[in-house]
Amino acid sequence: MNKFGSLNIKVALVVAGVLIALAVLFYTQVLAKKIEKRERDIAALYAKSMEYLANDENSSGEYGFIFDQIIPQIDFPIIATDRERKEVILTKNVEYDSTLTTEEATAILLKKAREMAEINPPIVVSYKDSIILNYVHYGQSDLVTELKMLPVFEVVIATFFILLGYIGFSYIKRTEQSNIWVGLSRETAHQLGTPLTSLLGWAEMLRNTQPQTQELQEITNEISNDLEKLNKIAGRFSKIGSQPKLDRENVAGVIEKVAAYFEKRIPTLVGADGKVTKKVIVDIKSAGDVNAEINRDLFEWVIENLMKNSIDAMERKDGKILFSISGANGEVNIDVSDNGKGIDPKFRKDVFRPGYSTKTRGWGLGLSLSKRIIEDYHRGKLLLIETAPGKGTKFRIKLHRETNN
Repeated sequence: MNKFGSLNIKVALVVAGVLIALAVLFYTQVLAKKIEKRERDIAALYAKSMEYLANDENSSGEYGFIFDQIIPQIDFPIIATDRERKEVILTKNVEYDSTLTTEEATAILLKKAREMAEINPPIVVSYKDSIILNYVHYGQSDLVTELKMLPVFEVVIATFFILLGYIGFSYIKRTEQSNIWVGLSRETAHQLGTPLTSLLGWAEMLRNTQPQTQELQEITNEISNDLEKLNKIAGRFSKIGSQPKLDRENVAGVIEKVAAYFEKRIPTLVGADGKVTKKVIVDIKSAGDVNAEINRDLFEWVIENLMKNSIDAMERKDGKILFSISGANGEVNIDVSDNGKGIDPKFRKDVFRPGYSTKTRGWGLGLSLSKRIIEDYHRGKLLLIETAPGKGTKFRIKLHRETNN
């Protein structure tokens, strides 16, 4: 799946999650409003009952009858006060310390009544629609409060599971990618083994061929060098997936060896007059003998990949690849610069992504593999420091200096 397809799926999942959350929130609020209306209607019924008793001259006005018989199912707090809101007439579902004095309890209940009034307007109980007798204050039931808090808990739980799922899927994806890398690498090493053995035998036969001319000797030596290189590549692939041994090595010396191998294989263009019109120069600058803990075979692989990328990016007649090596504070920095065509800044974050390539050919795995080798096997960093179209590119390798154990 390409980058944009994966991005579309992620966006679709996020949008779907937001829509579901909004739907649940809306439905929860609708339920809460319905329950609030029911409680308001019950409170109004209670107030009307009190008003009826107050206006019925034949009634004894026993308000307790209302709570005990007419509205026995009230599950939300109610406080009935006098018209001046200085005395509490009746309460239901209101918790307070029963050991308090009457004055203290009244003060607390009146305070709760004022708090209820901020949530729901109190209902007026009047005599013959003209004289206010009482106010009925009512609050929210525990069910309404829990329903209103439900979306918060839902969002927290959903976020937790989304995060957990993202971490889990990311881990699975990384594990699958790692297994693919390991399987492909070891299978490649296995497949290279047989033809390499055969080619080494043929090269030995060429070396023993008589008469041995200078030209044949040079050809045989170059073939042997390339076969040695192939054998080393097979060895590198076989090390993927295992923990390679790190040794103290002179960084500049390792890079010089890689550059020497590439020297005869870097492409050049020769004009009609026989003069070189395009040449890539490799320059290595080191601040003294800088050593680091590396696995030589795998580190050479990284240097080769960086050099190949630089060579492929050359569009000038005077191509140059510069290695600047320095060491300080327990670290080794290796800057690899070129004066090639550079990379568009909008693709800067994609350079290490498997499959990304600015070339029409190739799998786009070189930089991704190099980053894995440096970070996973050498506990270092491979960073893109500078790049711009027409101005070249600079990568930096950060390694640990050798340790004295």
